[in-house]
Amino acid sequence: MYGSATQIDRGLQTPFSDEMTVGFERELAPEVSLKITYIKRDYRDQLQDRDINHQMRFFQGQPIDSIGQLTPSGGGTDANFSRTGDGRPDLYINNFFFNQIFRLGNINSSRYRGIELQVTKRLSRKWQMDASYTYSRNVGFADSFYSNLGDDPANQGQTFGYQTDDQRHVLKFNAVTYLPHDWQVGGTASWSSGLPYSVFSQLLSLDNFDYPQFRFLYGYTPDRVAPGSNSRPFTPTRRNDQRNDPVLNINLHADKAFVLGKLNSKLFMNVENVLNKDNLRIFAYEPAAPDRGGRLQVISERNFGRRFSVGFQFEF
Repeated sequence: MYGSATQIDRGLQTPFSDEMTVGFERELAPEVSLKITYIKRDYRDQLQDRDINHQMRFFQGQPIDSIGQLTPSGGGTDANFSRTGDGRPDLYINNFFFNQIFRLGNINSSRYRGIELQVTKRLSRKWQMDASYTYSRNVGFADSFYSNLGDDPANQGQTFGYQTDDQRHVLKFNAVTYLPHDWQVGGTASWSSGLPYSVFSQLLSLDNFDYPQFRFLYGYTPDRVAPGSNSRPFTPTRRNDQRNDPVLNINLHADKAFVLGKLNSKLFMNVENVLNKDNLRIFAYEPAAPDRGGRLQVISERNFGRRFSVGFQFEF
């Protein structure tokens, strides 16, 4: 068995980012202002590693798939095994004295572009308000150094895409009003377009030296055989090319200030998720596949249920 290794690019440089922010603010009416802000942010020379000891081979423009798995070609105790394809691009070793060789270098980058429109009503006549709309795009190659995007050469053409926190549209509104008897009532509302997620496949596959490789590929193997074929060719997809549903959330807040002896005190009450929305965010989705027993995997989190909270605050 041969092991893996890591090497550092001799020209390694310090990662950095450039940011430019341009804004314009104008008063529309007494206590009401409009602000427009443009943000340009570039992350350059970010760190990422990549396996340089494996490569794919192509025939007539298509990745070769002929050695990924062993298939018994006989019966009984004298069964022989032959190399066959597994529906995924094959990996071929460059230096057979090693398994994976990861080279760490400045091969990662991302860019963010956004424009924000904000309307502010400053406190007057016992109420204030703030509303904003943001349109943005955030694209790049990897979200962080710890990403396993460089572990498989077959992913290099699918890694550039939307970042995990990319949101095209975000609307926010919050307002507070002051009522008699030291009551303060407010609320927040937000609507945002869905965050992206990826469709991926995990598997073990043999390379040309019969060493099992743990593969992480963006894409899936169809459940059905392609028309006019006896195989189910792997369908590659791009990282974060799927979208979650939009999210609408409304929260309410009320508090009352009073004096308890010599202490300034406050009673507050919150109602979160007033509309009782069941919001599901998917981070990654691995479809069912016959070579995994038909199992599927969804990495996700749910934010559901209307929530109430009551509390007291004492200032000494």
